[in-house]
Amino acid sequence: MPSAPLLLALLALSGVPPAPGAALPPPSRALGVYELDPGSFAFLAQQDLQALQRHAAGLRALQEQLHAQRALYLQEQSTPYTPEQKHTLLTTWAAFFDYFVSTEIIRQRYWNFVTVPSLTQPAKHGWGFLLTHTALTTELAHGLTYAELTNGRKQLEVLLDEPSAEYGLPARAFTQFKQKVIHISTAAQLYTGDRYREQARGLLKKAGAHQLPLTVWALQEMKAASEVARGKLLQRGPAFFTVAAKDAVQDNAARAIFPVQRSVAEWMGDTRVARQGKPLISREQVLAVLEKTQPGDILVARQNWYLSNIGLPGFWPHAELYVGTPEQLSAHFDGDADVRAWLSTLPGQPRTLGEHLARLFPEKWAHYRGTDGHGDALRIIESISEGVSFTGPEHGMRVDYLGVLRPRLPLRQKAQAIVRAFTYQGRPYDFDFDFFSDASLVCTELVYKAYAPSEDMTGLRIGLVEVAGRRTLPANELVKLFDQEYGLPGRQLDFVAFLDGREQGQAAIEGDALSFRQSYRRLKWDIAQK
Repeated sequence: MPSAPLLLALLALSGVPPAPGAALPPPSRALGVYELDPGSFAFLAQQDLQALQRHAAGLRALQEQLHAQRALYLQEQSTPYTPEQKHTLLTTWAAFFDYFVSTEIIRQRYWNFVTVPSLTQPAKHGWGFLLTHTALTTELAHGLTYAELTNGRKQLEVLLDEPSAEYGLPARAFTQFKQKVIHISTAAQLYTGDRYREQARGLLKKAGAHQLPLTVWALQEMKAASEVARGKLLQRGPAFFTVAAKDAVQDNAARAIFPVQRSVAEWMGDTRVARQGKPLISREQVLAVLEKTQPGDILVARQNWYLSNIGLPGFWPHAELYVGTPEQLSAHFDGDADVRAWLSTLPGQPRTLGEHLARLFPEKWAHYRGTDGHGDALRIIESISEGVSFTGPEHGMRVDYLGVLRPRLPLRQKAQAIVRAFTYQGRPYDFDFDFFSDASLVCTELVYKAYAPSEDMTGLRIGLVEVAGRRTLPANELVKLFDQEYGLPGRQLDFVAFLDGREQGQAAIEGDALSFRQSYRRLKWDIAQK
């Protein structure tokens, strides 16, 4: 166990108030992840550490963008920003904010590590510190660098503080960001955690986890990030705290997760564990939607606390292509004259779409004809962290929010889109969101490229957008396109279904086309949906 003074300081690090006059922590009211059995806890901790590694890489990439855009940030504040400059500033800030909040969620999830006895549960205690302090040092290293570039620039601060559903930004996001990183309590947590690092390394060694690649990365990352953060505090600390002097007395900022209110923040800390494996959409609702869904349909999905596409704005973070079962493929396409005519022009003149897929991709076709871990037939192709994968309805559709859109295209073009999607299956996930490379794909990139217009395919005309200097496609843009074209003769997408999650009721309700059209305007981090 650490010494009493250090332990009390660590309680401040974790956000847990010590008992008056006590040297040891009182029992926690809500241990959250620490209530999991050792195996489940270790699995979740490593998953979160892997996510944290991706967030850190994303923040580093954004720092490169900030360096390239430095002149824009240093622009004279009496000169109004042009619309193009505002777009660049907001997309970069939205991506930065996204990574920052995602990192903070992980930190908050493990903040009670000091309530876990290090003598009897060294693995949980050590993993908890590793995640908490790696997240904190990452936040401070990148947060203080961003604050150094933006703090005190009035026109810029006003712009970044304004609410914008388009960019996924709540009101006063920048102010709350500053209250987090430019805060005496947060700085104290940095130095306290650094002192405990070597003791935690010993606990991880005792648990046999010190040589795992993720552990090695985290210890190196927290040390390097801490050096950057300490340097910024030494160099700019007095100026930071003078500009944000009010933060020094706002104790809530040291613990409360932003951008939500404190009451929601405390609830948020346990939600992922409490609902892990228990999405808001029921299996019965998924089965009902499956009755309406056809091969070639586009799914958009959202699962609170498991947001994919971190760094891209918008309420809808994920898109998938619905393929259906082999039997559905046959029933849907094989009787269509246009599909048969297209197949007759292909090598070997396959008689059915299934025969064509089996000939082109024998191993993939055999895999696709199998089942998922729940015994359900594989029906979906989606790009997830493991890569472009075949998944079943339990993974792809049993989420918290689900929308189904149907391209207004001939069956032949939908068949062609499915063949394209099979081509990409097995390729890695594109954490760089590079739409100009086919070597790896992000989720929306799979849908975008499956339906991309070509000489023999009208396809879907979906415009890419610029986000922090990258041409890419947030899933939100698919719903936005549906809304903008709704009711027009030349619309490209039709509404099929919408299941709208309700956190308070721990369930989902069936939404109509109007509510679905408006859903993309919701804030990405608006987790307290009524």
